[in-house]
Amino acid sequence: MITYKYDFVPAGEQALHIVFPEQVDVSENQLIQELAQQLQNTFGYEITDIVPAYRTLTISFDIRKTTYYEFSSKLKGFLAQYVPDTKNEHTRTFEIPVCYDSEFGIDLEDVAAFGNLSVTELIKLHSANKYFIYMMGFLPGFTFMGNVPDQIAMPRLSVPRASIAPGSVAIAGKQAGMYPVDSPGGWRILGRTPITLYTPENPLPPFQAGDWIKFRQIDRAEYAVIKELAAHSEYQLKIISE
Repeated sequence: MITYKYDFVPAGEQALHIVFPEQVDVSENQLIQELAQQLQNTFGYEITDIVPAYRTLTISFDIRKTTYYEFSSKLKGFLAQYVPDTKNEHTRTFEIPVCYDSEFGIDLEDVAAFGNLSVTELIKLHSANKYFIYMMGFLPGFTFMGNVPDQIAMPRLSVPRASIAPGSVAIAGKQAGMYPVDSPGGWRILGRTPITLYTPENPLPPFQAGDWIKFRQIDRAEYAVIKELAAHSEYQLKIISE
């Protein structure tokens, strides 16, 4: 049975939110990811879209086939009997190369000072951690990840920058992310990955919500090599098991 409390919240005439406790929790999010798949399998003929997030599951349904009250009643009945499959957990961890050169990591010194660390210690701590992808959004291919170690969980900038380069690897409090395209943003930039995170021709990255990310430090020479390979779609991301 589901051990988390949840609420149903209407989201217009043809959508609703299933809202779980307000927390950033891997176990809760894994439940949401699994639930999204099971609901799609069970009610796919009525569902037009389903979007898992940190603590919510937004479900759009076809009003030509059901109503809010009919659909929410079916969902409540399903959830009352639902037993999560604890064996069905994502185990993929993608290794992402990151260059922490000062040109790329424009906030390295500030974050290091925040954590009372040297820049070298900061890079070691950031790259030693493993990050869970809670959701994709904001920009195509943008990863909302956690959890950043408390020591370096520096809040975002009070005034966002007008432009952040594609591939920038960043943190904002307990959150971590990678900018797939040039964008405004207020997250703290620690480095840059040479891999291509988004193109209109291939909008979905190989990793997805429910996967894990592990950063690997590289130097400028390796950065240039990987960037060239990625530009020709010749770089293959490594999936590691930990």
